[in-house]
Amino acid sequence: KQVVKPVVSVYPAASRAHLEGKSSLLCLASAMFPPLVQISWKRRKENGPLEDLPPAEGEQLKFRELGCTAAIRVIDQDALHMYKYRCYVQHEGGTVAQTEQG
Repeated sequence: KQVVKPVVSVYPAASRAHLEGKSSLLCLASAMFPPLVQISWKRRKENGPLEDLPPAEGEQLKFRELGCTAAIRVIDQDALHMYKYRCYVQHEGGTVAQTEQG
């Protein structure tokens, strides 16, 4: 089978974290072959440099039966207003980046 790069989308994720002053972002990689990806996050302030974010514990969730992989990032709400978050999906076909729509 031919290698197919993933389609990557970033969404605000509904969770109980907002009760503690936090928000969640969901990065979804789908429609790729082979279905193996590694997801990471970076962020940047307006006109600032990109900052690497360390992987969060238990952040990446795989839904292989649906043919997709998702990662949830929990973020302080204050930081969500100061930074744009970008999801990077590494795949055999190359790296795909998607910025949250904010």
